[in-house]
Parts: sequence; C-alpha cells; structure tokens
Amino acid sequence: MSEDEAESSSSGAAASEPKDPRTIARKYQLDLCKRAVDENIIVYLGTGCGKTHIAVLLMYELGHLIRKPSREVCVFLAPTIPLVRQQAMVIADSTNFKVQRYYGSGKHSRDHQAWEKEMGEYEVLVMTPQILLHNLRHCFIRMDLIALLIFDECHHAQAQKRHPYAQIMKEFYNNADKHPRVFGMTASPIIGKGGSNKLTYTKCINSLEELLNAKVCSVDNVELESVIASPKVEVYFYGPVGHSNLTTAYIKELGGYKFQSECMLRESVCNFNESLKKLKSLWRLHENLIFCLQEVGLFGALQAARTFLSSSSVSLDGKGADINDYANKAMSLLSRDILEGPDADSFDLETIEEPFFSKKFAVLINVLSRYRLEENMKCIVFVKRIIVARVVVQILQNLKCLDFWRCEFLVGCHSGLRNMSRDKMSSIIEKFSSGEVNLLVATSVGEEGLDIQTCCLVVRFDLPETVNSFIQSRGRARMSKSKYVFLLERGNHSQEKLLDDYITGEIIMDKEINLRTSNDMFNCLEENIYRVNDTGASISTACSVSLLHRYCDNLPRDIFFVPSPSFFFVDDVDGIVCKLILPPNAAFRQVNGQPCPSKDEAKRDACLKACIKLHELGALTDFLLPGQGSRKIKVSTTNNSESNKDDDESFREELYEMLIPAVLRPSRCKLDSSFKLHFYYIEFIPIPADRRYQMFGLFVINRLPEESEKLDVELHLARARIVKAGIKYLGKIEFNKEEMILAHNFQEMFLKVLLDRSEFTPSYILLGNDGALDMDSTFYLLLPIKQKFYGDNMIDWPAVKRCLSSPAFQDPMGLSLHDSYLPNESLKLLGGTYNKADVIGSLVYTPHTDLFFFVDAILDGTNAKSELNGATYAEHFKQRLHIKLSHPEQPLLKAKQLFCLRNLLHNRQLESTESEARELMEHFVELPPELCSLKIIGFSKDMGSSLSLLPSLMYRLENLLVAIELKDVMSSYFPEASQISASGILESLTTERCLERISLERLEVLGDAFLKYVVGRHNFISYEGLDEGQLTRRRSDIVSNSNLYELSIRRNLQVYIRDQHFEPTQFFALGRPCKVVCNPDREATLHPKNIDPDRRENCNLRCTKSHHWLHRKTIADVVESLLGVFIVECGFKAAFAFLHWIGIKVDFENSAFYRVLDASSTNLSLMNYMNISELEELIGYTFKRKGLLLQAFVHPSFNKHSGGCYQRMEFLGDAVLEYLMTSYLYSAYPDLKPGQLTDLKSLAVNNNSFAYVAVKKSIHRYLIKDSNYLTTAVNKFANYVNLSSSEKDLLEEPTCPKVLGDIVESCVGAVLLDSGFNLNHVWKLMLMLLKPILSFCGMHIDPMRELRETCQYNGFDLGLPEPTKYNGEFHVKVEVNINGKMISCTAANRNSKDARKVAAQETLSKLKNYGYKHKRKSLEEILRSTTKKESELIGYDEEPINVEDDIDMQMNNLLINGERTSIQSTAGDNKVDKNDANSGRNNKSNVVMQNGCLPRGATDKINQKEYHGDMVRKTARSFLYELCAANYWKPPEFELCNDEGPSHLRKFTCKVLIEITGTSVSLLECYSDPKLQKRAAQEHAAEGALWYLKHLGYLPRDENRF
Repeated sequence: MSEDEAESSSSGAAASEPKDPRTIARKYQLDLCKRAVDENIIVYLGTGCGKTHIAVLLMYELGHLIRKPSREVCVFLAPTIPLVRQQAMVIADSTNFKVQRYYGSGKHSRDHQAWEKEMGEYEVLVMTPQILLHNLRHCFIRMDLIALLIFDECHHAQAQKRHPYAQIMKEFYNNADKHPRVFGMTASPIIGKGGSNKLTYTKCINSLEELLNAKVCSVDNVELESVIASPKVEVYFYGPVGHSNLTTAYIKELGGYKFQSECMLRESVCNFNESLKKLKSLWRLHENLIFCLQEVGLFGALQAARTFLSSSSVSLDGKGADINDYANKAMSLLSRDILEGPDADSFDLETIEEPFFSKKFAVLINVLSRYRLEENMKCIVFVKRIIVARVVVQILQNLKCLDFWRCEFLVGCHSGLRNMSRDKMSSIIEKFSSGEVNLLVATSVGEEGLDIQTCCLVVRFDLPETVNSFIQSRGRARMSKSKYVFLLERGNHSQEKLLDDYITGEIIMDKEINLRTSNDMFNCLEENIYRVNDTGASISTACSVSLLHRYCDNLPRDIFFVPSPSFFFVDDVDGIVCKLILPPNAAFRQVNGQPCPSKDEAKRDACLKACIKLHELGALTDFLLPGQGSRKIKVSTTNNSESNKDDDESFREELYEMLIPAVLRPSRCKLDSSFKLHFYYIEFIPIPADRRYQMFGLFVINRLPEESEKLDVELHLARARIVKAGIKYLGKIEFNKEEMILAHNFQEMFLKVLLDRSEFTPSYILLGNDGALDMDSTFYLLLPIKQKFYGDNMIDWPAVKRCLSSPAFQDPMGLSLHDSYLPNESLKLLGGTYNKADVIGSLVYTPHTDLFFFVDAILDGTNAKSELNGATYAEHFKQRLHIKLSHPEQPLLKAKQLFCLRNLLHNRQLESTESEARELMEHFVELPPELCSLKIIGFSKDMGSSLSLLPSLMYRLENLLVAIELKDVMSSYFPEASQISASGILESLTTERCLERISLERLEVLGDAFLKYVVGRHNFISYEGLDEGQLTRRRSDIVSNSNLYELSIRRNLQVYIRDQHFEPTQFFALGRPCKVVCNPDREATLHPKNIDPDRRENCNLRCTKSHHWLHRKTIADVVESLLGVFIVECGFKAAFAFLHWIGIKVDFENSAFYRVLDASSTNLSLMNYMNISELEELIGYTFKRKGLLLQAFVHPSFNKHSGGCYQRMEFLGDAVLEYLMTSYLYSAYPDLKPGQLTDLKSLAVNNNSFAYVAVKKSIHRYLIKDSNYLTTAVNKFANYVNLSSSEKDLLEEPTCPKVLGDIVESCVGAVLLDSGFNLNHVWKLMLMLLKPILSFCGMHIDPMRELRETCQYNGFDLGLPEPTKYNGEFHVKVEVNINGKMISCTAANRNSKDARKVAAQETLSKLKNYGYKHKRKSLEEILRSTTKKESELIGYDEEPINVEDDIDMQMNNLLINGERTSIQSTAGDNKVDKNDANSGRNNKSNVVMQNGCLPRGATDKINQKEYHGDMVRKTARSFLYELCAANYWKPPEFELCNDEGPSHLRKFTCKVLIEITGTSVSLLECYSDPKLQKRAAQEHAAEGALWYLKHLGYLPRDENRF
C-alpha cells in the first residue's frame, strides 16, 4: 500500500511502555467515558473541551474487544483528511493500539483480501466516512467486525441528507445482526441556521439521536468554564453599503467584457461540452471579480484578476485564450485609476477609502490595527471565498500600518490552488502555532477539526452560515480574554437577526439537550437498496449515480471519445421521469426510471435501475464494482499456496515427479523364477551403411501398446551420420531361472561398462549380488540376438555366456591361470596368457592410460620393434610413457577406444569438438598386449556400437509410452482423444530444453491463438453485458499462465511433461538402479529450492521418484501445445472436447447467438449513413444482417442512435484474425521457428498494419463518427498513406488513429457473426483484405526491441529516461553508451510510445553507421531462405450456425430517418409516398396528419391500454417524450390550434410537432380531435403521432398500444 493511500500511525505496542490515557483525563471526561461504555452516546462539547480524549478513553476501556488476535476492530471516522491525520496521531500517541489511517481516492479501491489483511493487522482504523461506506457497500468490511464505531463531527449525520455518516447508519447499522458500540462527537448537534424556533432544535437533536441510535450527552457549563475559556463577542458595524458610481461603472464594463468573451467562445469552440466548460470558467471568474470588487474594493478586484492570471496559483486551461483575454481586459480596467509606481502596492491609512477599499474591509483594517499592539496576539479571519482569502492576505501584507501582522491564507487542498497541498496546510498551521505567522485568513476549512491553538482573536469577515459554523469558529479563540468579532452592515436587520439567532439558538440548544420539550423528528430520507445475496454487497439510490459514473469511467475510451451517461427528464402525471442514456459501448443503452418528486430523485432512481441491470448482465461484479463480470474465474489451488504470492509466478519453479511408464514398471517376482517375456526386435539402419551393428532384442513382461511398436527414431551421430532405429514385435519367449540370471548379469555388465566403467578397473567384478528386482527401476532386458525372425534360439546365449565367463567375473581364489596354450595361439597380456581367439573381439583395459579398448584384430605383421614415425613402438613407449616392454616380439593389437555415451536424440551436427569426432569415427590405435588387461571376452566393437545406441532409444521409447498413457487417460473421458497420434502428444509434452528436435513451441503458438479465439468467442456471446475491456480482461484471466497452470495440475499433466535433455549418466534400468533414494525426509535436502535457476541445470539430481523442476509457465504451455496438436490432427471438435476436459468452457447457447443478431437490428436506423451495397462489394461479402455491418463501423463518439458501437466486434475480430494469421503462418512456413512465427504474427496482426489496409481498401470512408478531431486525424493519416514513397520521405508520419485498425477487425468480426462462425468465409476475407500484409515486404521488428537486442548483443548500456511533456507532446530520449561514447536521439509525439519508436529507429541508424547491426537476420531474409507451402485453414470442421435474413425488419416496409419506400394506410386521403421524404442530410419535409384518419378503434385501444413497465402508468404524451429522447430528437412541441363552442362547452384542438432527424430531417404534425380539455387534446394528438411513428418503424411491431 502506498503512503498516499494509508499510513501507519502505530505506536509500536510491543516495544513501547504501556500508555494509560486515564492519567491525564479530567473528571467529566471519565464520567462521559463510563457512560459511553454502557450505552451509545453523542458527546456535545465545545471545541477544545477534549472530545477526542474521551474517545481515546473509550477505546482503552473496550480494548479487550479489539486487541489482536481479535478479528474485531475500532473504526474512527473523521469527515476530512486533515482530521484523519490529526486524530490518528492523537490515538497513536495516547494508546498502544496499532493504528492505521486511510484517506484519499485510491484506498477504497482495493480488494477483499487486502482489507482482510488490514483488519487482521491493525486494531484502530481511522478513515474518512466515504471509505468505510464504500467498503461496507462492496462487502470488503462487514459491520459485525466493528466493535467500536466513532463519529467525529457527527452533526453531519442528518436524516434528510445523504452524508456518508447517515448512509452508514441507515443502510448497514440498522440492518446488521450485530451492532457495534457507537460514540459520536460534536460541538453542535445542529447543522442548519437554527433560528429561534425550539421545535427546529428539538427535531434536529431527536433526529440525530434516532439516526445514530445514541443519546446526546453534555456536562455542566460551570465545570467547562473552569477548563476552557469562552471568548467575548464584539460587533463592529460598517456602512451602510452603497456602491460608488465608479464601482457601478466597473461592474457594467466588466459585464460587457464578459459578453464579448462569451461570443468569442461560442464561435471558436465547436464542441458543446467543451464550450460549456469554458463558459462556466468565464462566468466563475467574472462572478469572483464582481464579488471582490463589492466586498473588498477596487484593490481587491485588481488582485483577484492578477491571481487568476498567475499560472502558479490557479489551474487554467492552456487553450482558454478567451478567458485569459477577459482577465487581461479586466486587469487593465481596474488598474486604470490606480497610480503606478514603486509603491503602488503599498498603502497607508489615507488610501483606505472607497472605491479602493470597501467600507467592510476598512473596518477589518481598523480592527486589526486596534489589536496589533497586544502581547502574543494571534488572529484568524474567516471568509467565505477562496479568492477573498488570497486577496485579503496580499493586501494586508502590503499595508504599512499592519506590519505587525505576519499573514498567510489557509484554504482546502482541493481549492484549485496548485501550491496548496496537505503538507502546505500542515506547515501553515505549525507556523501559526509557533508564532512565525500570527494572522490566518481562512475559509471554512479552518473551522472544523484542525488543531489550531493559542488564538485570542477570531474575526468573521463574512457571517457564519450555520449554527455549527458559529460555534466551531468561536472555538478557535481558546485563550483567556479572547475576542469573537463580527462585521455587520449598519442597518442590515437580517444580519443582526441571524447573529442573534445564533447566540440565542445555542442557549435553546443547551436547554433542549437537558430537557426535551418534544419527541418530533424530521422524516428520514428513505433509500431503495439492491443487495447481492451471494456476497452481501449492496447499492442504494444514494450511491447509484456515482457507481454508474464509475462504470462509465471504466469503459474503453480514447482521445476522441470519453464515455459518460446522458440524462433526459420528462414530466409525467405522477412526477418527473428520468430517461438514462448510456454510451454506445455500454452493456445496454437506456433505462427509464420511475416518477419521482424531483429531478435529483428521478436521476438516482434511473441510475439504480441501470446498476441493477448492469449487475444482471455481468458488467458489475458480485461485489457491485466494474470488473470482468459477476462470474469470477475460480480454479482450485495446489498445495504450494505460497507460490501464489510470487512476483512472477509464471517463472516460479516447482518440484514434481516424472511419470514412469506403467508397462515398464518392475514385477514383484524374484529373478530365480521363470518368465515369459514379450520379444521386440530392435532394428538399426545406419546412414550411410558403413557400420556394422550387433542385433539386439528388447524383452518386457507386458506387451507394449500397439502404437509404440511404430516407434521410429533417428539417432544422430557425429559427422552427420544417422542411425534409424525401431522395434518390431516377434512374440513371446520363455526364460528359465538360469537364463533370467544370465540376462540380468549381462545387462548389469554392459551398463557398468558403458556408464560406470570405474567399477571395471578392479581385477574382480561381482555381478548379480541381489537376485531380487529393484522396485524403483524399470524392468526390461536388452540382449543380443542371432536373427531378426521369430524362431528357436533367438537369443545369442553363447555370446552372453562367453562374456560372463570372462576372467573379470571369476573369483580369483578359485581361478587357475596357466600357460597351456601353444605359443603361436596365445598372447601374454597383463595378468596372464590368453588364447588369441579370446582376445580378438574382447574388451581390454590399459592401466597406464586408464582407458578401455575394443580389440578388433591382432596385427601379426606388426610388433613393438616396428617403426612408428621414425622410431619403434618400443622406443615410443619408453620415451613417452617410460614403459619398457618385456615382450616386444608379440604382435600388436588393433584396438578402438571405448566411447562415452552421449545423447543421440538431438542434432549433433553443430557439435564440432575433435575428440568427439575421433570417438565416433572408425579410429584405431595399436597396443602392446602386455599393457592390456583382458576384461570381457566376446564384447566386440559391433556389440558396443549397438549398446551405445540403446540408452537414447529406450529414453525415447519411455517418453512415447508416457504420451500413450496420457492419450489413454484422455480417451477415457472423451472419445475424440483416441484419434490423436501418440507422437503428436509426445511433441506437445517435450520442451525445447530437451534438445530432441521435437518441441512443443510451434504447437503452443497455434494453440495459444486458438484458445484466445474460442474463449473470446464464448465470452462475446455469453456475456452480452461486458464491454471490450472487460471481455479482454476476462479472456486474459482464462488464458493466463496461472489459470492454465492450475487447470493442468487438476488433470495431473505435470507428471507427463519432459523438460530436461537426456543425460546418459542418469540412465537407470534393470541392473543399474538409481541409488539416490528419495523420501519425504530427504526431499528438501536432495532438491533444495533456494538455488539459482541458471545453476540448477548443473546440479539436477535424478532420484528414485524421478523428481524434476518445472516452471509454472512450462506446465501452462503444455495445455496450449496439446490444444495445438488436437487442432492439427483432429480439428476443432476434438479441440473443444479437450478444452472441456481440461476445464475451460468455450461452448455457448445458440439462443444467445441469435440474441446478438437480433440486437444488431437496432443499428438499422443508420442505413442512410453509408452505402451498404458498395461496402459489401468492397469487402466481397453480402450481409444477411445489415445491422452487424453498420455496428462494425460506428465509433463510440457517435451517440445518435439506440444501437451499439464497433468495440465488442473489434474484440471478436481481433481474436479470429490472430488465429487465422497463425494458421496461415503455421501451414505456409513449416520450417520457421516459434519465435519467428510470433514475430511475423506481431507484424501482421497489429493496429498500424490494419490501419494501412483500411486506407488502401478505402473502408475508412464508411466510418460513422461524431468527432471533428477524429475526422481530422483520420483524413491526415489517410492522406499520408496515399502519398508516394518519395513524398513520404519528406514528411513525418502522423499518428495513426487506432480506430482505423479497429474497423478492420470489427468488420471481420461482423462477417464472422453474420456467417454463423463460418471460418471459411472469414479466411477468404482475410486473404483478400490482408494480401498486402501477407507478403511481409519491408516489415521489421519493433525498433525498441531491435535496439534492446542490439545493445545486449554488443554489451552496450541502453538508457531510457522518463518522457517529459511539453505543449501537449511527449519528448522522449534514447541513450546508448558505446564503450564510453554516448549516442542520444530525441523525438516528440502526442503518444509517448510512438515518440520512443522514432527515437529508437534513429538510434539504430546511428549504430549501423558505426558498424553495429542486429545479430539476427531480418525477417525478409529468413522468409526468402525458407520453404513456403500452400497455406490452409487448420482444423476447421465446425458446422456454421444457420443465419437467415432479417425477418422482423422488412426493409421495403420501413421509413428510416426520413427515407421511405412505401407506407400502407387505411386512409387513402392521407397516404404518404416516397416523394414526401426526400433523402439527404440537409433536406426537410413535412408530414401532416389528423387523427381523423386513424383506423377505427385505434385511439380507443390506446386509451384503454396501461403501460406496466416499471410498474407505472404512462400517458401517450409522456411516452412520446421518451421516444424523442431515445432517438435523440428535439422534444415534441404542443400547440393550441383552435378553441370553439360556448364557454361552458368549449372544445380545444391541439397539434404536436416532431422533428425527425437523421440523415435527413422530417417534420411530423399531428392534429387532435376537438376535446373538452387542453390536456386531453394534447394526449389525443400524441396518440396519433405514436400510431404513425409505429408504422414508420420507430416502435416495435408487437407494440399493441398504438
């Protein structure tokens, strides 16, 4: 929470000494506190009598209710911000409670959780009442959690007013199940003028007690007088006032200047609202000057004019030249008779006379002169107006006779004075207390609440307006022998009576409090309340207007349009009816209130009805606040709840288990039993075919899924060599006990050799130490086979036994080595003599190099005496390795080094280390036999080559099996999942970090676009009440990473994800179990959280539970990638099924879709604003529902129809275009990387690109708008776009109006709706409209992004200072530090983003001149070098919804805005044909009609019909007024045409005139029959007009009243 919103005033309860406010309390304070503990009371004491300390005492006594861990709190309410700050400080200084203060416009906007936290942390909440009322209304704070409710200055709680104090009590206290203790404080329970009527005082006091449910209490004045001094009242008379001739002349001339400025303003400002705003500023300025002239004098008016012209003091519109012109003229006029010179602003007593100073001001100067010499004198002068306070101070500071007074003015911080802040107010008060300032000229802000002490003179320059103001300002004079001075006009009896009423009224008030003479009360202002049962939130007529304005403030807006409601008032029989018109982008357009006694009540009632409807439509949340809708996006949370508080939870890592395929999980059987295993032949196809591989087989307990048998994987070796591998099922083979042990030992042996070769260095290696299966490993066997066809003796058991019979596996204690071989058949190796046949094709170990080698052959013609590079092998070994060979005559061994296992699933062509290339090429060395220790007999190079491929192959097989398991899980919920391939699922589960040449990223891009489209479509149809911004936010919540993450966790998708590259050293299988045992006790130690994610890659540890770390975003991305693979392989229907399974609703009711179509008919009144057939021909699509096309081109600034605007359709069009463009790029460029796809999509689907399309296709000409500023901006941009390239180079590109791109999207959205979501139509439209964009010529990535990447690549520092605004433009600077040399570029634009782009582009140009370019290829270069295929619309298999032509609105039977084809009438004499209403906006035609031509019974039917809407009966006259307001016509005019007959039987004939405006203007006149009453005649004429308008189409056909 920011400091502006809430500031802690906690006194540090835990650390400080206990504070007891009773120690300094007076007796009457303790007595009143004791009474307040027992019951609700209102303490009535004068200013300075210690009311706040009584409240502190009460908190102390009730502290057991609010001290933590209690959930209840004390709420202290103060009506002003200075009071909040002051009282919070007093409470914190006097108690040990945890205190927090809340004020300003932003603090009540927080959510429910934030306020729960505040109430859980603090014990006393000091706030302005509006904040509490707001939180109660929206159920952020509940009344039952408030133990003590304190009202400071509680006299504001008036039964007949809507002050927040009153609303809190009426709306929430009275309806609460549990009531808090109430304590009120006031210096006057009367807030009005009072008077001498006892009953008025009694009713005020009774009403206050009734409203606050408390008793007014006070103490004896005798006791107070000993504590608090009461000032002496003095009255000074001036006048009588009679303005001089010069003053009268000034007033007249100023009036003339005002009239001139009014005329200039009306001529120069076209916009009515802007003109009215400026006129009000002018009138306010003129009124203030006249007031200062009359009340202060000529010098005062002159100073006021100077003040208004001072830019440092008043916020004036920079464009208000006419207002400034008036102020300049006024200053020249007022200074005309004042001598200029160095002392022109310094005055002496001789100057103080009319007209320079008023008589009233002269008396003030005399009073101040009289008291100036008294010791420690401090004075406050109270005035009504802010400008008077400022002017008086400026004059007093220049009066030589008053040099003693050090003056300052004190006004509210919302006074319009830029330099008057809350801190400035506090500073002035501190200066006054310290004596640095001894004269304050203050407005009413100085009367109430502020702690202004040590004042001995209070002067009322203007009389108080209320009893309360009289008492409060008197309370500022707290010192002994203080004076309370009033300035009264001599002979003004009303002023004298008012002052007398205040003085006597206070006496009456004291008596009435002690002895009540009546129980009468004021009638309480009743409120209509609407409450949401689910949350308890409520709104009433008291807040309905502000809530509606808040809703409108949250609607989408731009510089051309500010959404605001409009109100029209109609006089009805039962009262005034308010017709509310909402902006075109609101959830609905209009609502009618009930008849009310006043316009204010009618307005509130209409706003309440609108708010109720907005909530029903979802535009207001269940907390009755503008938001994404009443239906919140709710998903279950995971156990890792603390992660929800992370600043960037999308990139937060969580620890999850990785699923092991069920089909490979081990059996619980022992190895000493027999097994029947399923046999799969593993096929290796080397490319090129220059290598030999030992045939191997895979043996598993359970048969693998059929789809896994189609495994086809490429294993990439060095130098672009590839081995294609797969498996083929060949049946079942039975293993006996001995064979199972042999197979297990063989697998353990080769896994040790390949992965744990350090265990092979000892002379003896123990195998098969435990015959039981390891329960934490997978179970499968990899064994050499003799043939690839099923039959007997499939397994090469002799090879297995030969390997296992090697000396390394024989117990050295029982092994007898002897030289029994013939010399020519044996070789002496390290450790013994062996047969040559055993050495060939074996694995040996050389201790001097600690390396293992395959022996490929014996080089009979080469021994240690053979030469090697000019020396013998023996000499080489002796010189280089210091080894002297004992048997140099033995032939050398041709050997190949045992390779290290590598991940063969990723493309290793980019790896170019020489050592690796040597390892994986056929590279041999010559070894002396005597340096080699024989390890494994029969373990040949070919066998080793095959075994080096198996870990990568098995890793891919395991992942494929996991994908198949996920497919099976989904298929069990929705059958569409069975159509998808396991390889597609595997791709969607594999991240880029796996480096496996398959990745989910391209699928994720497609799935993301599709998800946004279908969710946006669902929201558009299902939530008619949400505006574009709310639709966007709701969609964002649904498609957000956090929501997708939660949904994924629900479905346990995280266990299927593969997010780490295959590391062979962590390959575990039967014979090599994982030794890192993971359990809950060791999990935190094995997988610590607090590790830098960049370093985690190097310390990932594979445990028995296969734990790995996953980003939340990665889990969310898998949802989108799975969605993408469903779209690609199965289509939309399967994708919908998947989304339903995952928990995202995207379907909708057809009835809701048809409601959208029907609602578009309200736009048909705009048909003459555009040539529809021409536009349809332009876009190549003929609309069935013309209203959709019309709405797609209505800017929200156009508010002259009852339909909507394009914004919601723009939202829909944007969503579908993003998917279609993604589909285009995905299918046309299959080789592009995901990032490149995203870049291209960003270039194509953006507002600026669409704006160019709108201009080039000329569809911008059909935009319907009502903003001259927008028209100018559109034309300026369109003219620039249509220039040649050479002409554009000479000009700066103007700002692109967003509306131009919006109408392209809204047009696409309209086609989508009109076609019933037939994407084939929209696909064709996109290809046609966006053809210039799809060439991607001359397109570049965003300049700011390119600049950032260029600087990052080259290591430059990039500086982006904050933009500065000057003359309505943002000035942006971009700085780049190139090794100490600074490059900077600046740009200016009305839009800061556009300015930054221009500056970035200039900076890039400079960097290129220095030779620094972006590291990447341009997108054009990438597209030229990549393969392009025929684009296609991916996945679309929906059946379009049937959309028929408009049936209800037959266009040939309607008159729309003055243009008509035919009207059928029962009266031939009054038939109106097409010529009666000429087309054209400036044409005007008359239609005259008499009710005599109405069909028989029509008027009787009208008179007998009651209007039941809103439960009120409406007359035809009232209904006609509403109809005109709804169509934005002028109100109907009723005229008396004729009266006839004798006086006692006089009959009246009336006519009604209605001006029907639109593209043309028609004047409709309807005459009544003669009636005995004028009102009846008007009613009859209105009935005829309504009947006629119904047949013109302005009333629904099913309207039977007329």
